[in-house]
Amino acid sequence: MRYGKSYLVLISLIIFLTISTFAQNPLIRNMYSADPSARVFGDRVYIYPSHDILATPGKGRVGWFCMEDYHVFSSVNLTDWTDHGVIVSQNKVPWVRPDSYSMWAPDCIYRNGKYYFYFPTSPKDTITHGRGFTVGVAVADKPQGPFVPQPTPIKNVRGIDPNVFIDKDGQAYLYWSQGNIYCAKLKENMLELASDPVILKELPDKGLKEGPYLFERNGIYYLTYPHVEHKIERLEYAIVIIHWGHLKLPV
Repeated sequence: MRYGKSYLVLISLIIFLTISTFAQNPLIRNMYSADPSARVFGDRVYIYPSHDILATPGKGRVGWFCMEDYHVFSSVNLTDWTDHGVIVSQNKVPWVRPDSYSMWAPDCIYRNGKYYFYFPTSPKDTITHGRGFTVGVAVADKPQGPFVPQPTPIKNVRGIDPNVFIDKDGQAYLYWSQGNIYCAKLKENMLELASDPVILKELPDKGLKEGPYLFERNGIYYLTYPHVEHKIERLEYAIVIIHWGHLKLPV
């Protein structure tokens, strides 16, 4: 009887360690990646991350992020993942500075039979689009592409970390960050702003806020965002009482 109990304990321990080992393994093992945006399209989960490569003299900024393209990965069971390859690269986007290597955190959303992939990077025409980061869009018929980049970035959007949300009434919104977090309505074509950008002023005044992600659950809108203050980074959230209205910070 004691032997039987020990055997069951041993089997349970092996199962636990096996599950823990698999749970701790990264989903993506053949490249460096970050900033994943996960979306459910059909019966698959798609992950759209950024892709970091080693910067070398003449290729990116040594010791800094070096990101020249995007891959997309998908799975039906959250265990086995398929790499669908490169979907957007800086040398195939007409408005991107060819030596920018700054394709940071993206997002993707479905609307009216099309998939819209939003990505931040640096433009080569700083007179027209301004210096620093802006946000572009690539469009596809399938979530894994092929994606076709638009000839110009979204006008009046300056910043990184785009996040797109479509409300129940069909209105689409674009969120992004540039020190603060901004929001604007999108037109039906998902390629242009339908309103002037606004700053979400109810968030903390001090520190760097980035990476906004809005979602709705049971009629309540939640906004998550990383917040860096005094060299400490936290993942925080706010509750949107009325969408396109006021935020309520958790106490």
